[in-house]
Amino acid sequence: MTSSSTLTSLAMLKVHIDQGQDYLDYLRPFILQVLIAHGIERITDIAVKDHILIDWGLEIPTRAIQVVLKRLARKYPLKKDGGVYIVTGVLPDPRIVAKKADANRHINAVIADLREFSKNTIKPITNDKEAVDAICAFLSRFDIPCLRAYLRGTTIPDIDNNQDAQIILVCKYVLMLQATNPERFDSFMVVVKGHMLANALLCPDLQSAPKTYKGMAFYLDTPLLVQRLGLEGSHKQLAVENLIELLSSLGATIAVFSHSKEELENVIIGAAKHIESPDGRGTIVAEARKHGTTKSDLLVLVNQLDDKLEDFQIKTIATPKVIANFQIDETAFEKILINHEVYYSNPRAKEHDINSVRSIYVLRAHTAPKILEHSKAVLVTSNTGFSKTAFQYGQIHKESREISSVITDFSLANIAWLKAPLGSPNIPMAEVLAFAYAAMQPSNELLDKYMVEIDKLEKNGKLTARDHQLLRSSQFVQDELMGLTLGDEDALTEQTVTETLKRVTAEIIKEEDRKLKAEHDEHNHTKSLLDEERKKRENIQKKLYWSCLKKAKNCTWIITFMFSVFLVVGLICSLGVSSNYPYVEYSLFSGLSIFIMVTLINLIFGITVKNIHQKIQNYFHTCFLKHESAVTGIPFEDIK
Repeated sequence: MTSSSTLTSLAMLKVHIDQGQDYLDYLRPFILQVLIAHGIERITDIAVKDHILIDWGLEIPTRAIQVVLKRLARKYPLKKDGGVYIVTGVLPDPRIVAKKADANRHINAVIADLREFSKNTIKPITNDKEAVDAICAFLSRFDIPCLRAYLRGTTIPDIDNNQDAQIILVCKYVLMLQATNPERFDSFMVVVKGHMLANALLCPDLQSAPKTYKGMAFYLDTPLLVQRLGLEGSHKQLAVENLIELLSSLGATIAVFSHSKEELENVIIGAAKHIESPDGRGTIVAEARKHGTTKSDLLVLVNQLDDKLEDFQIKTIATPKVIANFQIDETAFEKILINHEVYYSNPRAKEHDINSVRSIYVLRAHTAPKILEHSKAVLVTSNTGFSKTAFQYGQIHKESREISSVITDFSLANIAWLKAPLGSPNIPMAEVLAFAYAAMQPSNELLDKYMVEIDKLEKNGKLTARDHQLLRSSQFVQDELMGLTLGDEDALTEQTVTETLKRVTAEIIKEEDRKLKAEHDEHNHTKSLLDEERKKRENIQKKLYWSCLKKAKNCTWIITFMFSVFLVVGLICSLGVSSNYPYVEYSLFSGLSIFIMVTLINLIFGITVKNIHQKIQNYFHTCFLKHESAVTGIPFEDIK
C-alpha cells in the first residue's frame, strides 16, 4: 500500500513539474530569506549553506545551492562577479520568519488543545512532544482525508478500535473540531499542510527507496583524486569527500583506473620536485607552500597512496586492455578538445584522459544505456571542457549517445543528491512543520491541484518511494545538470578571483606574485580571526539570550502566581465570604477589586491572564537583555 507521505509528495511534485518547476525550486524561499536576512554582500555557496543550516537546520549541498542561485539570477537582481554573486537591486522577501511565527501560533494552539482534550481519556498526553508525535502519527496515515475534508467539506472517517491508541485519540479530537470548532479546525489544517509540505521537502520515504546506483562504477580522474587528498585545499577536498559518501550511500562503487593512479603518483612527485624551486608553479605547489608542506611530506604521501585510497573507499581497477572496436580516434577527439578550448601543458595528461574515455567504452561494450543508472561505468571529472568534449564525441557511439562517458563532479553530485532524502533537521518537529508551511505555503488553488493529482494517483494503484525518487530526479532536471549548460562550475568563493589573478601575475612578474601571495595569506588569516571572533560573539549572544529568557520566565511565573492568588481571593469574596479580622477583610476587598478590574479589562479589551503573562515575560526578557548588553557591550539588534 502506498504511504500517505509518498502519495502527497508525488502529487505535489507532479503539479510543480507540470508548471515548469522541480524539486530544486522548493529551496528558493530558504535561499532568498538567507540573502535578505543576513545582508550578504558577496554571496558564496558555503556562506549560504552555513546560514541555511544554522537558521533552518537544513543540510543542502553547495552544488545544489549554486544551481538555485543561477536560477535566481535569471529572475532577480543577482549578478555573478569574480566567482561570487552580488545583489544589484531589491530581492523579494519570502517573509518566512513572519509566516513561521503565525504558523507556530496555530500549531501551539492545537498542541495545547489536544493535551486538554486528552485529559478525559485513560492515558492523557503529558507533554508537547508527545502531542506532536501523536499528531504526526495520525497524519502519516490520514493527512489526505483531512485535506479532502478541508477543501471539499467531506467528513473525516472514524477509525476502528484496533488502531494505535494515540491515533484514535487524535482522530476523535479532529472529528470533534470538525463538528464543533471550525476555528480550531482551521488551525489544525495548518498542521496538516505543514506536515505535507515537510514531507515533500525532506522526502523521508526515500530512505526506503532502492540503492539507485547499485552495480554502477564511477571512476574518478586524476584532478579529483588530487582534490580528495586535500592537495588543492580543504574546500575542494570536502566537496569530493561528500560526493563519494553520497554515491556510496546509493550503492555505487567508487574506483580509479590503474593508469590514473600512476598519473596521480607522477603529479605528486612532480610537485615535490618543484616545491622548493622559485620557478615552481601549480595549485599543488601553491597549496603546499601555503600550509608548509615539504618535499618529503609529498614523497611520503606517494608511498601511502594505496592505503589512502582504501581509506577513502576508492578501489583501484586495472585499466582494460585495448580493444580495436573501442579505440578512441585521437585526432578527432583532439579537434573537439581545441573547439572547447581544452589545452594540456603536459601531453601525457591528454593521453591519460583519452585512455580513461576508451576504458569506459570497453566497460560499456555492446550496451546502449538510456539512463545513468544503467550505464555501468562513468568517468567523473572536474574539467567541464573535457566533459563537453567527451559528450560531443560520444554522439557517434551507441555506448555514449544517450549517457556521456564523462560527467562532471558538479552535475553528478546534484543528480545523486536528488535521489536521496534531505535528512531530518536536528530541531523539534513542531518547528519543522512551521517553517515548511511558512516557506512553501500554497494557495487554496494550488491545494486543489494537489488534491486532483492525489485522486488520480490513488486510482492508478500502487506507487512506491522509487517512483518518487525517479520523479524528483526527472529527465528535465537531469537534462539541465547533465547537458553541461551551467558554465563555470567552480565553487563560489571570494578566493576564486584572487587565485586567478595570482596565476596570471606569476607569469608576468615573479616578484609581484610573491607580494600578492603574502597579501592573500594575510587577508585569509585576518578573515579567519574575524570569523572566529564572530562565532565566539554569537555563542555568547545565544547563551545570554537563553539565560535572560529563563530569568524572565521565572520572574513572570512568580508575579503570575501572586496575581492568581489575588484573583482567587477576589473570587472567594465575590461568593460572599467575609471576615472579622481587619487584615483578612482588607485582603478580601483588595482581591475582589482586582478580580472586578481584570474581569472588566477582559470584557472590554479581550486581554486575558495569559496575554498579561506573555507581555510581562517579554518586558522582563527585554530588560535583562538590555542590562546584559550594557554590561558586556554585546548588542542585541532584535530588542524592541
